[in-house]
Amino acid sequence: MKTTIAFLSLSVCCSLPTCWADESVPNESKEQKINFDDHIKPIFREHCSSCHSESSKESDLALDSYGGVKAGGSSGEVVAEGNTSGSRLFALITHAEQPFMPPDQDAIPQPQIDLVQTWIEQGMPENSGSKIKRSNNAAAAMLSTTSLGKPDGPPPMPESLVRQPVVESERSAAIAAMSASPWAPLIAVGGQEQVSLYHSQTGELLGVLPFPEGEPQSLTFTRDGRQLLIGGGRHSQSGCAVLIDIATGERITKVGDELDIVLAADISPDKQRIAIAGPSKIVRIFDTASGEVQLEMKKHTDWIFALRYSPDGVLLATGDRSNGLIVWEADTGRVFTELSGHTGEVRSLDFRADSNVLASGSLDGTIRLWDMNATKEIKSFAAHGGGVHSVMFAQNGFIASAGRDARVKLWNGNGELQSEFQGLTEAALEVALTGDAAYVAGGDWNGQVQLWPAADPTQVKFIVANPPSIEKRLEQSQAQLTAKQAELAAAEQAASAATELATATQTELATANQTSTQLTQQVTENTALDQTLTGELTQLDAKIKELEAQLAAAKQQRQEVATRSEQTKAQLTSLTTQSKTAMESVAMLQSNYDQQVAAATAATAERDAIAEQVSAAQAAYDQAVADKAALDQKKAELESAQQKSAAAVQALVDQVATAVEQTAAQKAAAEKLATEMQALTDQLALLQMRVAEAQQTRDQAAQNLEKRTAEEAELKAQLEAAEQAALDAQNQLRLFQESYGPEAASVGS
Repeated sequence: MKTTIAFLSLSVCCSLPTCWADESVPNESKEQKINFDDHIKPIFREHCSSCHSESSKESDLALDSYGGVKAGGSSGEVVAEGNTSGSRLFALITHAEQPFMPPDQDAIPQPQIDLVQTWIEQGMPENSGSKIKRSNNAAAAMLSTTSLGKPDGPPPMPESLVRQPVVESERSAAIAAMSASPWAPLIAVGGQEQVSLYHSQTGELLGVLPFPEGEPQSLTFTRDGRQLLIGGGRHSQSGCAVLIDIATGERITKVGDELDIVLAADISPDKQRIAIAGPSKIVRIFDTASGEVQLEMKKHTDWIFALRYSPDGVLLATGDRSNGLIVWEADTGRVFTELSGHTGEVRSLDFRADSNVLASGSLDGTIRLWDMNATKEIKSFAAHGGGVHSVMFAQNGFIASAGRDARVKLWNGNGELQSEFQGLTEAALEVALTGDAAYVAGGDWNGQVQLWPAADPTQVKFIVANPPSIEKRLEQSQAQLTAKQAELAAAEQAASAATELATATQTELATANQTSTQLTQQVTENTALDQTLTGELTQLDAKIKELEAQLAAAKQQRQEVATRSEQTKAQLTSLTTQSKTAMESVAMLQSNYDQQVAAATAATAERDAIAEQVSAAQAAYDQAVADKAALDQKKAELESAQQKSAAAVQALVDQVATAVEQTAAQKAAAEKLATEMQALTDQLALLQMRVAEAQQTRDQAAQNLEKRTAEEAELKAQLEAAEQAALDAQNQLRLFQESYGPEAASVGS
């Protein structure tokens, strides 16, 4: 029964964006969008527009329009999209660099700085309808350390991954994805919502990579072995590809938003592009850093099962369900060649390390090798009855394959069978071959995964796509440790008893050896005596012949010697029998001793073996305890990070709210000022009209004044003339009176 590990799933949902979230495609429905028109323009207008506006471009920089900010000033760009550390303007307004802005003032308030920072990090949206384009710093850092060959130093291996599965089930589903590192002893196995990483030499679980997007269908290591690309999703629902760092387990980027599961995915050797394909029959190429679609190739007429970049990055090969096999130009998306020959589904593709040869595996049962320079088939061989599901090159040109005959096979570069690996119970769906071709793994329809040394197909290890939880492994290790400890105690007791019996037998053997030695010495002495007596008998027989006279005495003497000789011979026979019996006893005791020593040695060896098993069980138990502690620590770190992230989000929300309030207040003040300005403008217009009328009146008055002045001058002239005429008349009258007398004046009047 499928069981989800709750707290790990919680950590997946709540952990920091650098670990699990898709930075290249942020969730705009949850993230507060900061845009120029609504949030940033009022800040720049308040603090910067007096010196940097379209009407007053100091240093040729205008900050009162989006275009002006993007254009920069006389020294170039002032804001770098997605990069606050590379934005000169941000450094100046935070007083991180001189000249401080605004000049001769404190830095602008922190909430406004935070808004500017968020706006830059979100890709500088212009208005509420603009999309957030957050920069993927992890992808940028990863791309800066790309290696097209073996990386310097030790090959990349997991360093800080948890060994806790996301999903724990009684049995694994059919194995749909496997891969091997090109440089490290590392095997990746796709499971349910997770990928498990195993040491290819020991079969040890090194870590679990969560894939909450669904089922992994494609696993590909980068050419330098530092990252793993997981393609997959949920059938008829969604699909994507995620790039993960092998050492830390951190997610680097996520691309694709398919309406169906991704069946094939690969990353270019320089890591700049990620290609995905599946039931849509379309090959889509994404920019790794931005996650944006760069190319779409539409030529396949059926589901695409296989996709692979050439190691030099020049070509991209794809294969489909209707035996279509197309090779594209990787940079342009144009068709390089179409390869015909397969009569069944093309299930798997891989390039040789030199990029000159492409291997294709098909359900027609064959593996075909294609020359990319001549664009033609150079080799075809029947590999698996019923069909080939998976094919993979090693660095040395060897080929591993898996097929419906439940076999995993290893071939040399000429298609000659080198080894065959058995033991899978159903159709072999996936194969993984380490870069050095030293280890090969296969997975079948029943979810069984086996790992073999390439040199010895009989040495097999079993690994699983959905490993047991740390708690279960801890329980199993504890039970195994207890059982082995009991076995060790029994073995130690048996070894002690055997040692005691061997010691007793050794003492008995020493006594028997001593007795045998004594009897042997007596046999030697009696043998020497017998030889001496025999010599004497010979001498006496000679004397008998020579000394007939002394016959009686000699016979008597001979009889005595003969008697002694017979006695000695009897004694010798007895001693010989005893010696033989003793030697047989010694041999028997020696045999018993040897058997008991062998038994003691075997018991000791068994005890030592069980002791080693106990040590291994203890190590497994200790490892499980350490894994549990690491998992607890990881959980605590993730919870702490989640709390900090939540606090940071709340702080930002508060800051945004404050800024919104400030913006609203500023808008209200601006509206009030606008109203007052409109009233003043209206008054100004009225005054200007009155001024115009007054000006016109003044001009008319000036004209009238000029006219009146002229009239006045003329009247003055007339007055002067009249006065002169009157004076002349008066003078004439006076002269007339003086001449004609007063009477003349009266008459004349």
